[in-house]
Amino acid sequence: MDFQTHQDEAKQGTFKLVLLFSAGVVAIIALVSALLTVVLAYTTSEIDPLAAIAIAAPATLLGVGGASLAKSAQIKSGGGSYVATSMGGRSVDFNTLDPAEKQLSNVVEEIAIASGMAVPAVFVLDNEPGINAFAAGWSPDNSAIGVTRGALQHLTRAELQGVIAHEFAHIRNGDTKIKTRIIGWVFGIAILTVLGRILLESIWFAPRRRRSNNKDDNGIVFAMMAAGIGLLIIGSVGTLFARMIQAAVSRQRELLADASAVQFTRNPDGLGEALSKIGGMAGENKIRSAHAVEAGHLFFSSPMTSAFATHPPLKTRISRLMPSWDGTFHEPAPEVASPVQAPNQDHAAGWGTNSGQMLPGQAGLPGMPANKALPFDPAILLGGIMASGQTSPAESSPNVAPPQDLSGPHDMSAPQAAGAQSYQPPHFDGPNDDHISYARELLARIPEETQNYLHTRGGAVASVLGLLVSDEPVQREKDLAYAASATGLEPSYLEAASQVISKLDRPLQLPAIDIALHSIRETPWEFQETLRHTVLTIESSHPQQDLFRWMLRRVMLRHLDDQRDTGSSKHDLKFENLEAEAITVLAAIAWFNSSGIEWAPGAFTAALVACNLAPRDLPAVDTLSVAQVDTALDRLSRLTLAGRKTFVTGAMAIVAHDATTTADEAELIRVVADAVRLPVPPLLPR
Repeated sequence: MDFQTHQDEAKQGTFKLVLLFSAGVVAIIALVSALLTVVLAYTTSEIDPLAAIAIAAPATLLGVGGASLAKSAQIKSGGGSYVATSMGGRSVDFNTLDPAEKQLSNVVEEIAIASGMAVPAVFVLDNEPGINAFAAGWSPDNSAIGVTRGALQHLTRAELQGVIAHEFAHIRNGDTKIKTRIIGWVFGIAILTVLGRILLESIWFAPRRRRSNNKDDNGIVFAMMAAGIGLLIIGSVGTLFARMIQAAVSRQRELLADASAVQFTRNPDGLGEALSKIGGMAGENKIRSAHAVEAGHLFFSSPMTSAFATHPPLKTRISRLMPSWDGTFHEPAPEVASPVQAPNQDHAAGWGTNSGQMLPGQAGLPGMPANKALPFDPAILLGGIMASGQTSPAESSPNVAPPQDLSGPHDMSAPQAAGAQSYQPPHFDGPNDDHISYARELLARIPEETQNYLHTRGGAVASVLGLLVSDEPVQREKDLAYAASATGLEPSYLEAASQVISKLDRPLQLPAIDIALHSIRETPWEFQETLRHTVLTIESSHPQQDLFRWMLRRVMLRHLDDQRDTGSSKHDLKFENLEAEAITVLAAIAWFNSSGIEWAPGAFTAALVACNLAPRDLPAVDTLSVAQVDTALDRLSRLTLAGRKTFVTGAMAIVAHDATTTADEAELIRVVADAVRLPVPPLLPR
């Protein structure tokens, strides 16, 4: 399959359809404005025609636009989990004992880490025996993936991987956001039909005593009737064509997601065979949920074949994936559903489970008493990790101190052997099978008990907070005490948990943090706000802060903020508009490059060349601060996609200037890319 050609065709098709849809919306607004102008001129002889237009056009735009924005906001506010729950989905505990659900969670984590994206919430639709799946959510950080029980029963791992890669492609390509906006405009157009009915019903059901033989009154009634009929016709016809274009856009995005999934896995047969099994279960794949009609465009497959079909025909999709396909659908063999295990009883009391229990440490939220035994003993867990011979933080962490005042002492010595592996440049166009294989390898190297621990909310919170506390004994004790008071966890527990991630080999630490962040995103928003405040308070108490803690704080706060979608995720600025911000961050990266201070000017010059910026001197280190870098990164996150790629290319030029990219530098590139909301797969070892 030539997936790149198919991707280009789907993108071009989407652009043309969105342009057509936009033109249709403008035409509908113009027609309604003209109708209202005629009505105003007919009913009010004193009004000037231009004045009538001045009233009618804004009123129409306000009505249609307001309804559209309201509908989009309603969908956006719930996030992917809201959509999944409304469809009858059940949240999957990543520590599940159900083999099928465990395989699902493993596949989701692999693709998330391989694509440089947040691990989404995962749901199973237990009452749906057909093969189907969907992705929903406004942004990658509040997205969710749902899979039917039939898909878990009938798909092999390769087929399931193809389906999940397809759903990740929807999230990465911004399809859910595109579809949400179109849904909003379709709703706004449909409102015209409702208004027309209201006008006609108000005339039809008006009391007889209110009717008059006065010609002026009859003229007004006639005008209102004409307006009602006009709105009814324009709204109905407009909605009809809008839904047809909406379906056409959805079909193009499905083809794009198919092509992207093949790019991810390099296994078109996996996705193709999954679609073939769907065809073999004709009539059994219809979603039974009452919300299936309004959410039909989100699903992996749809049985509709008309102009309103949200998905291309199965035969078309399979033929594009497997050109040698013989046209025969494969009916999956009947399988017995694997038993769904109840959550561990120890988990059900509070911190352990991700199935809806609340966290302590927040007023009004039920939770576990501070002295409640946790499902994992971090001391025992750490004993097993240290016995495995893994390196300590001192052996793998760079001794770099970027404090609030960056002019403080810092050691730019070469990294230890643990971080001396050379890495390939970043891959901007999504992951491929090499990245997925590498992600699977990284996850396999993280001990199972560590993953299980990080899959619990308490373990995730304690481990991440433990990484942020100071190494200086007195300040560390203060940090632990404050974190304990905020979260309800014992300081001794936080102390032990602080080494769960830091004892891992350096390339494993970011994937482990990704696992922990997924569990943290499952906590109530009120607790996340408390956690955010705790992180900032701990950071503000440190006169100096090393590079790893700064990176962890950036990743953690960015994902917590974006889950609530604070509105900072617009990408509308060009690179040339933010050159000053780019210079600030690139200079900071150059100064803190592990190759040494003597390399900084040359590395900075390499970044300028990569970004096509005019030559200039490297800003002095004492002119930079953590606050400046944070502010600059926040601004740079608003760059267009091309601008963000240019910026990250410049950052990569710095760390590659000495012809070697270490594990520490590879992490830095991933964090900088994450800070500007550019999903970048993990850098592959050479």
